[in-house]
Amino acid sequence: MWMNRAKFCPACTTPLQEEEVAGRLRPKCLDCGLVLFKNPASAAAGVVLDRRSRVLLIRRAIEPYKGYWALPAGYQEIDETPQETVSREVKEETGIIVEPVRLIDLIFIPDDSRKPANLSIYLCIPVGGELCPADDAEDAAWFAMTDLPEDMGFHNRERILQPLLEQLGREAGESSLD
Repeated sequence: MWMNRAKFCPACTTPLQEEEVAGRLRPKCLDCGLVLFKNPASAAAGVVLDRRSRVLLIRRAIEPYKGYWALPAGYQEIDETPQETVSREVKEETGIIVEPVRLIDLIFIPDDSRKPANLSIYLCIPVGGELCPADDAEDAAWFAMTDLPEDMGFHNRERILQPLLEQLGREAGESSLD
């Protein structure tokens, strides 16, 4: 992350000094006063379920987790909402056009080697397009939620898909009681 390596102020080019600001040591410009806060990135992931309740996964073509299966996801651009981010990322990585239906979860990912991130996870439904891996995916495929591949990256199974499967099971049980 560039903020960890910055030695000069991006506003005025004065060397940065570590100073206590708001109770933490932070890089600060002693000339113009700019403080570099180390904030997490924003990202979005799509849990795309088809009519047969299969989930759409990609096999990553890049690190981290190159060669592993994962949910289509990516970093948010400055001019996008999280819903726009998930729609763009799913289309870029799989060729499938989706409609984000609801926010499933917001989780903090502190251990990503690229940068920590707040990940918005959306339940999405496919509304068009053709399955065709692209961008940073070497493959894309549909999987039954009960038959997910063993080689999954980013702890997607444990952090996202298993809790969702349990939640959907509870909701189905509740609706059958009505």
